[in-house]
Amino acid sequence: MRRVAVLLSALLVVACGDGDGGSSATPSGEPPGSPVTADLTVPPGTVLLGAPFPHAGGTEALLLVDGDPVAAFGDLVDQVRAAGLEPLTYHPDDDAEPATCRLRDDDPSTLECETHAFGPDGYRLDLTLLVSEDDNPYLSFVRVAEVTGSPSSPLPDLEAEAPTPDGESPVTPPPVPDELPGPGDPIGAPFAPSGEEHTLLDGYELLAPPVPATCATGGFVAVVRGTGGQSTADAVAAWAEHLGEESFAQVPEPDVDATGRVVLSGAGAGTVTVTGAGEYVLLDRCND
Repeated sequence: MRRVAVLLSALLVVACGDGDGGSSATPSGEPPGSPVTADLTVPPGTVLLGAPFPHAGGTEALLLVDGDPVAAFGDLVDQVRAAGLEPLTYHPDDDAEPATCRLRDDDPSTLECETHAFGPDGYRLDLTLLVSEDDNPYLSFVRVAEVTGSPSSPLPDLEAEAPTPDGESPVTPPPVPDELPGPGDPIGAPFAPSGEEHTLLDGYELLAPPVPATCATGGFVAVVRGTGGQSTADAVAAWAEHLGEESFAQVPEPDVDATGRVVLSGAGAGTVTVTGAGEYVLLDRCND
């Protein structure tokens, strides 16, 4: 199973400032059934962070899991099937039954679930869940990535139809932390060995703890909300410059009307992906 960054109408995380830049966050939002993509809705036991993030190449979304992880992911698998797509999962071992969810081999306190599906004209949908019983770092998310024009295709020797997971979840998500980083605080752990660190910009708040990325030397995925009435274009431009200034010589101005997204990539610098949707911004920094 691929490891997830993890790791997408609108939901808010209500935050109250504590006077020194921190915040106390309680996830809340639209009830299950709120749209995520044309075919998917928010399943029971999860909340949608911010909004779906559509762009020229597809749609992304990040869900926080605050209920039963297995039931939530099972609902998503059934939704994929109901949309007329075949949910697949990676299954290179012919001697074992395919499993959509499994505990990590190196960490039995962490549950991973994965399914993906293909459609016409290069359509691909990826759903990945990562939930840990540990609270440091906090991990309780589903990432949704819908792509059009993808060059990938099914791999019959490595994939099998994904069964709908059921039964009691072996992992229970911990409570959402009361304190989140505030403006000026580091969003995630410093990169190694460079020590590169990214802080939360003034005028923004985190909706949930950042998702530590599985990048070799550091990274994170997070959803932030502008609190100062910033336009989507200004927010995307500010974050692209902030996340890319240490590693990239030039950060282009985003054409938000066309894509809503900026992607930076370079040898030794990793990637920066910033996607805007209204007052929300999806941040993805990977320092591989």
